Amino acid sequence: MSDRRFLYAEIDALPGSEDEVALLLTGYGLRVREEPGNRQFEAFNPDGDPAKFFVYEEYESEDAFEDHKSADYCARFNESLAPLVVGGASRLTLLDPLT
Repeated sequence: MSDRRFLYAEIDALPGSEDEVALLLTGYGLRVREEPGNRQFEAFNPDGDPAKFFVYEEYESEDAFEDHKSADYCARFNESLAPLVVGGASRLTLLDPLT
């Protein structure tokens, strides 16, 4: 069984915050993709809705995912995102591959 970690996040921007959320995600994605253990970080607008965001992430190991979560820019991203989105945070779902 692989130690790789897969997850997705769903984010709903508050009205008028769509562009700012998109800019935050774009900058954050650039940083995350530079992490040695990151395999993929992709952000999307599902169904072309500018207020909805879907982010898919892969990490090579549990340790790489833990390093990601403890990065200072991860905390700053979440703090910046909180006042711009419904519920004050993204909704994370961890994925277990079928084998």
